Amino acid sequence: MGRIIFFLLLAVLAYMVWRSMQRRDRTTPPRGSDQQAPQAMVSCATCGLHVPRHEALLLGDRFFCCEEHRRHPPPA
Repeated sequence: MGRIIFFLLLAVLAYMVWRSMQRRDRTTPPRGSDQQAPQAMVSCATCGLHVPRHEALLLGDRFFCCEEHRRHPPPA
């Protein structure tokens, strides 16, 4: 009877360790993942599309999503 309880407790302990490792794997990003820091977003003055600031085209103090919208901006 003592052996059965010992192996039962050992199995429960192994299950608990396995479950805690599974949870940790879901909450932490994998090593070497290509996650990037959040980027500043700006809105196109013509259509309102949000684009990363480093990809936006600038004309004066207004941002645009493409060259066509920059060439034909809406009236200020």
